[in-house]
Amino acid sequence: MLSVRLRALATHALPSHFFCVVAGLGIGIGLGAVAGRWQAATPALPVVHAMTAQANETFAVCTTPLTTGLGGGAEGFFVLDFLTGDLSGGLLSPATGTFGVVYRHNVLNDLGFQPGQAKDPRFLLVAGQAELPRRGRMAMAPSVLYVTDCSSGATVAYGIPFGPQQGVAAGASLPLLPLDLAQPRGGGLQPPGGGTGGELQP
Repeated sequence: MLSVRLRALATHALPSHFFCVVAGLGIGIGLGAVAGRWQAATPALPVVHAMTAQANETFAVCTTPLTTGLGGGAEGFFVLDFLTGDLSGGLLSPATGTFGVVYRHNVLNDLGFQPGQAKDPRFLLVAGQAELPRRGRMAMAPSVLYVTDCSSGATVAYGIPFGPQQGVAAGASLPLLPLDLAQPRGGGLQPPGGGTGGELQP
């Protein structure tokens, strides 16, 4: 008699247990679908690129990203010598830990200085972001350099050639490309000649 009652209880309990299992699976599937949809709707966070700049009486330095992406990319380091007007820079090679790419350009002529005219000049050097098209066969970094003459406010923007082939080429030497000149004195930022501006000749 006892065994008959136990079998009867098990028979009546089975549907309730089965319902709980099915309900649990359904809730789990529903929560998974909601979580997946929420993750898909969450926008990707923007990538932040840091730029730094410092200066003293004779030199100005800055850093700027030469590539974009989540991996951190490559960072360029640039130095402006006030006495000579030489703007130089480099990119550390991840393979050797040395400057594998070197940049060099003199800014005095771009800012209107005549030979021997620059006496105790003062400059500002900062970096910014810009998406520039290719210049011939050279790809451009998503950054530009701005050099300002502290006596007149004249500012020249420079493009930075950079691509995968330059990034891996040990000892590569590349020019900085003058893009345009802004002269704030005399009525706002006006390109040379008061026109629409144009690329300066390196």
